Amino acid sequence: MTANTLLDRYLAVVDVERGGPTMPLLEQLTRRHLERFAFASIGPQLGDALPLDTDSLFDRIVVRRRGGYCFEQNGLMFAILGELGYETTMVLARVLLSGADHPPLTHRFTMVDLDDRRYLVDVGFGAACPPTPVLFDPLGASGGRYRIVEGEPGEFHLQLATDDGYVSLYRFDLVRYGAADAELGHFYSHRHPDAAFVNNLVAARTVDGEVRSLRNLELRITRSGDEQQIAIVDAFHLREVLCEMFDLSVDEAEAERLFATAANRTQPT
Repeated sequence: MTANTLLDRYLAVVDVERGGPTMPLLEQLTRRHLERFAFASIGPQLGDALPLDTDSLFDRIVVRRRGGYCFEQNGLMFAILGELGYETTMVLARVLLSGADHPPLTHRFTMVDLDDRRYLVDVGFGAACPPTPVLFDPLGASGGRYRIVEGEPGEFHLQLATDDGYVSLYRFDLVRYGAADAELGHFYSHRHPDAAFVNNLVAARTVDGEVRSLRNLELRITRSGDEQQIAIVDAFHLREVLCEMFDLSVDEAEAERLFATAANRTQPT
């Protein structure tokens, strides 16, 4: 598939008109991607092959509706933005939510330079993903729900505002990264026995301001600060949730495997 054909097909699915590299288009693409394509760890859970070339990402995320995590979702977005003429830079980051002092480089996102400003664009961080581009303002003066602040010199944190103050989601620097670096982080994330996506079934999608997130056998739906929790009771229920709430394509046999694995994890020891 040519890059131009892939771009046209992608834009048709997210219902966005082709245009030049502008801020309104960047905001629209970010929002529509998060609404249309679910963040999910189905591939690592089922042991699927997960190549990172653009055609494979497009087929997996857009055509076959299998979802994906940061190396997949942001990999596809990186290619789309490049085809639209945006000035993009791939960045790798260390996720801080586990509390580890120096976690591995297992997150990928995109920096976009536009109109003499720089923006963080991330469509692959699950339920906590920023719904719009975040201005790169290391002093944190921009405020808002998401902000970027500088910790150690040259080390930056993406932070999310909570009731208890800002929480750092991940930290990054601005050294040069390439495709080989992404392949290493991706391999760890979907093959290492200790990796989060190997050990947990997760899915997330934001639709019209409603944040839907699944972790193993617990579904959470959050809207306007109100949260509903729903327990997944069997494989049929799991498949129904994945297909209807997240628009993911999972057959009956796969749902049985996913449910059995998740249920085994949640059994008391």
